[in-house]
Amino acid sequence: MPPVSVELKRSVKAANDIVDVVSAYITVTPNGKTFKAVCPFHDDTRPSLQIDRHYQNFRCWACDAHGDAFDFVMKFEKVQFGEALRLLAERAHIVLAPEQCSPEDLARARLIQVMRWAEEQYSHCLLESQLASAARQYIGSRKLSGAFVRQFGLGFAPVTGDWLVRLANQEGIAPERLLEVGLIAARDGNRGFYDRFRDRVMFPIRDIRGRTVGFGGRVLPDSPLSVRGPKYYNSSDTPLFNKSELLYGLDLARHPGASAGFLAVVEGYTDVMMAHQCGVANVVATMGTALNARHVAQLRRYVPKVVLVFDSDDAGDSASSRALELFWSQNDFEIGIATLPDGADPCDLLSQPDGPDQFRQQLQNHKSVLDYKIDAMLAKYSAHSIEDTKRIVDSVLAVMALAPSIPSAAAQVKQELAISRLAHRLNLRQETVWARLGELRTEQRRRDANSHRSSSSFTQAPLTQTPPPAGGPPPAIERQLLEILLAEPTLVAEAVASVDPARLTHTGLRRVLTELYALHNVGERPDLDALRVRLIDRPDLAAAALRLQDVGRQIPERHEWFAKIVRRFAEQRAEVEKRRLKDQLAGGAVDEHAAVELLRRIQAGSA
Repeated sequence: MPPVSVELKRSVKAANDIVDVVSAYITVTPNGKTFKAVCPFHDDTRPSLQIDRHYQNFRCWACDAHGDAFDFVMKFEKVQFGEALRLLAERAHIVLAPEQCSPEDLARARLIQVMRWAEEQYSHCLLESQLASAARQYIGSRKLSGAFVRQFGLGFAPVTGDWLVRLANQEGIAPERLLEVGLIAARDGNRGFYDRFRDRVMFPIRDIRGRTVGFGGRVLPDSPLSVRGPKYYNSSDTPLFNKSELLYGLDLARHPGASAGFLAVVEGYTDVMMAHQCGVANVVATMGTALNARHVAQLRRYVPKVVLVFDSDDAGDSASSRALELFWSQNDFEIGIATLPDGADPCDLLSQPDGPDQFRQQLQNHKSVLDYKIDAMLAKYSAHSIEDTKRIVDSVLAVMALAPSIPSAAAQVKQELAISRLAHRLNLRQETVWARLGELRTEQRRRDANSHRSSSSFTQAPLTQTPPPAGGPPPAIERQLLEILLAEPTLVAEAVASVDPARLTHTGLRRVLTELYALHNVGERPDLDALRVRLIDRPDLAAAALRLQDVGRQIPERHEWFAKIVRRFAEQRAEVEKRRLKDQLAGGAVDEHAAVELLRRIQAGSA
């Protein structure tokens, strides 16, 4: 980034009160002369973060995160100083000169401006144009009020194939800008561009600061395009937008969620809008994807619990299994499930005269994800036979077996309560259930050792452009090593002495590990910020490393897990050496003395 003057930094800092900045991200409460909050930088269960307005700084007394407003934004947003400066300047309505911004900052700011412009065009079309008469009728049929249509910024994209392209041309906006944010696409044969969203009600998707970063488009029911495309169509992934990380309505729902103690997660944009319109403002939605660990990592910054809202016929065995797996992977975070009566979706239910009260009641009467899973299995199997009971037990415990076998204290309590609950519901002895969990964990470890199991993040964004030598995703042990090291950079020094990068079969992971070692060897802290500089030629690896770090930060007892991983690498190294010696012995090209020595070394390796 270009040099920043001390005067500019001071003026931006003076315009951003530290309490206001922090409370824009997380819930802050008064605590005498200072303020406190649950720290978003570690698994905090009690408010450990102190914010001091007098000194304009923050400090977490548990993880020692500290600094001023710039440091908080850099750490929370995972950005460098230049981007933090731009964000805080934008927040304070301070206009930075182009020479005060890096090229990356300027590029991102231009994309945000393009999205803001597009939202204005779509909104004006919906509210004013005759082209949107059918869209207004559809919105009216959903009983959404004009005030909330404006608050959520709804718009309409006409059926004309180049409506937005022509508007941009009139405004002097380069089509490449619209192309980069996924609003238009290029025609074949260099024949210009066309709008990606057509004949759709447009729902702006905003980040936590309320800036539009993407769109969701709902095709009109009577549109000729409805038979050729999906009902809902989201923006493609762009530098601003990733549908697997964002939650619709979170910018408006996080403070009501903090007051209520939980956020409800629904599936539809209109469900969120109707809930807010009916006074139930602690509601957000995913964007065509199931709730995942990245969603939870965001949500736990604001609330200790989420309640997943399903239609009565929509939450089958797979949905409850995914929720249960998330529940086990997240310490000190609760997940509940609420079902709506008669298969109604939230918007339809809420629009009824007594709908808001019914909806609130269903949220309050939600079941724990464990009880919901047991109930789903009992509905599928009678549990009157031995085999049915075993299926139910295994269905629940198989998910638990994926959790770390060396849990934190909080996770241990969660496991013990769950085992007790499962045994009670099925009239089994707890000792029997614990024993079966141990068997399933042994089977899971065996599968991990013999297969290349990948995380969802690599399924969605592989580390390399070409497959690793063995084909497919990275081996679990290699992925877990990088998750731990990126989350706990202090362990890199131990890894240097224990794990040779050449042992990694996945070329992307090997590059990341090599760069971490290089940082350590030159005396730099091997953290993600420093790693990104070395991966400037591989933005895909840098993005994957960020996801690895996010996963690693959710792993409890990271030092213990690291020790287990190092032991496993040592075992693998010994196994390779043992096979080499056996092959040498089987070759027969050694004398008797050498054969005896080989046998001794093979036996020593097996001891």
